[in-house]
Amino acid sequence: MASTPFPTEKAIPLVLDLDGTLIRTDTFHEMLVQLLFKKPWLLLLVPLWLLKGRPFAKAQLVDATHLSPRHLPYNLPLLAFAKEEAKKGRPLILATGTDQRLAQKIADHLGIFQDVIGSHGTINLTGHNKQQALLQKFGAQGFDYAGDSRVDRYIWKVARKIIVVHPKWGVLTQARSLQQESSIILFPREVPRYHALLLALRPLFWVFNVIAPSWTLSIALSLFTSGLLIGNDLFTLSKERASSFKKSVFANGHLHLITAFVLLFIFIPLPLFLITSSLPWGIGFVLIYSPLFIGLDSVTRPLRQPLRWILLSLFQCCAVLSLSL
Repeated sequence: MASTPFPTEKAIPLVLDLDGTLIRTDTFHEMLVQLLFKKPWLLLLVPLWLLKGRPFAKAQLVDATHLSPRHLPYNLPLLAFAKEEAKKGRPLILATGTDQRLAQKIADHLGIFQDVIGSHGTINLTGHNKQQALLQKFGAQGFDYAGDSRVDRYIWKVARKIIVVHPKWGVLTQARSLQQESSIILFPREVPRYHALLLALRPLFWVFNVIAPSWTLSIALSLFTSGLLIGNDLFTLSKERASSFKKSVFANGHLHLITAFVLLFIFIPLPLFLITSSLPWGIGFVLIYSPLFIGLDSVTRPLRQPLRWILLSLFQCCAVLSLSL
């Protein structure tokens, strides 16, 4: 690996990853959410697309969806840092596993990048592939690189400096094993994962379910209401980002959307089974309760938090009391 010499500090490019780094979300998951609510029939094709390779699937998702760069949850501290470096004369490069067309659209929106390197129909620009692309372009130690995941270790091995952004579990330790502390810049999470998870579940709302006829129903309703709220977080994702009212942790990017998918898988099927098996009219209750709760949740989201939660709490109390009739 031949090193490319750069005469001054400011000439050394700053290379930024996109998913989980420049933005606090993953464009692949964002497009899946759009598909789920706008073109759900195409979800059946996603496994077939993936069989042809992840870059092919990304290209198909870009064709099938419209992801607006304007309302993505950008990592504002990192973005401010990049802009300051650009003012010093450093070239900014966006290098991402996201499809080239979507990456270019995001770069055009921000207007700060000199070059964009992304995936296309046959090459998935992550890990080793991204390492080779950057080595060919800048040489070993010829760039600084900002990333967030274990797969970024391939690039950090050949980068001059490591910039760790909102690192996943074990990533910071891995980065420290590759470089001295003085060559590592850390952008920590603004909201810790456990705090963001609690905000997503809204456990204080579970208090109103203690008046249910049994502990089984109380637990089932608590999980089910959390699942409905998270599902509505995904449904209102784009609307929330485009609005000025308080946003969910998923709209803000404090929790990845894959976490929402996992929570929905846990918090919807099991509670549904418990509710319908514990009540002789459980199916009827679910069919009436679910759309009313989701509708009230959607209508009250623009309201200030005390009023919003008072209205939702009153509805929940009435719904739980109806179980005792």
